[in-house]
Amino acid sequence: MSRITANREPSLPLFQRGALPAKNAGISDRSSQGGKAAADPAATVHLSDKAKAAADKLKADQEAAPIAARSFDEHLKVRSDAFAAKLGAAFEREGIPLDDPIALRVESGTLVTDSPYRKKVEKVLKEDPELAKEFEAIASLKSMRAAQKSLELYNDEKKSARSQDEQDRAYGRYTTRMLDIQRLSGTMVLEDGAFTSAAEDYMAVMSGERIATSADPRNEVLKRYDSILTAGR
Repeated sequence: MSRITANREPSLPLFQRGALPAKNAGISDRSSQGGKAAADPAATVHLSDKAKAAADKLKADQEAAPIAARSFDEHLKVRSDAFAAKLGAAFEREGIPLDDPIALRVESGTLVTDSPYRKKVEKVLKEDPELAKEFEAIASLKSMRAAQKSLELYNDEKKSARSQDEQDRAYGRYTTRMLDIQRLSGTMVLEDGAFTSAAEDYMAVMSGERIATSADPRNEVLKRYDSILTAGR
């Protein structure tokens, strides 16, 4: 996933050519007037419309830089954490305990859960349909990030392949990962005030970023989400 990068500051033609007076023009003028300060039109700096526009853009870029410098991941984390806090507060008001993880999944625009408090969860979402829309948007972005990681892993594996056969096997693993990510897309778990994306969890294990606890990392992760993947069906 490409990162959001800050716009470069343009090199600005802040002054028109010839707008600045000669270095000693003011001194010469004052001498000729017997020490009286004379108004010299050449001493006034005029900015062209183009230069003014460039200056305005520079100011806007400088103000936006702290935000633009954030990466996609950072933006997504801020958005995800804010939504987790909002949804968690809504659950608490309804008496849904947050001590245990709550798995949720989007299915045909509707949020489903395997939580024993399913009825209360449905009530919260029915009262505020925007919660389901925001959940779906964040889950989709997290799945896109997982897909990007899968592609990056494939590119690395393809580069290190020593034969066509190894390249074919790398492509086969990539295809399997993408199908798994598609299956897990839309599933997240609310735990400790934050959302864990099933797709990102899967890629963390498949890429070796997170150590698997079994000899079959793929099935280990898929089994972790069996209950929520079949909920509502």
